[in-house]
Amino acid sequence: MRKYFMLFIVFLIGLNGCTAQHYIETRDDSFVFYLQAPEAKTVRFASSYDEFSLHDAQQIDSDAWQATVPLSKDLKYFYIVDGSVYLPDCRFRETDDFGSENCLYVP
Repeated sequence: MRKYFMLFIVFLIGLNGCTAQHYIETRDDSFVFYLQAPEAKTVRFASSYDEFSLHDAQQIDSDAWQATVPLSKDLKYFYIVDGSVYLPDCRFRETDDFGSENCLYVP
């Protein structure tokens, strides 16, 4: 039993190291979405602004990626990190028509 407990603790520590940080900046004419994902090889961004078309995020340093979209009233979005859908910690979430969730940004 103790062996499994220790494996579980190691697993949780490993997950914590892989957790990406996320924040949004508002500029005069756009929103800039930032994702801290140091282990990521590719990051793509999709939003309701253009019907969830995928856009390559730009790597701005060894840890961070950014995607920019024009200002809008509200925005649904998600990331694809190394081929897998990634939903960051976000204040609001909404279930889409396919049973998945999207983040919802309301400025």
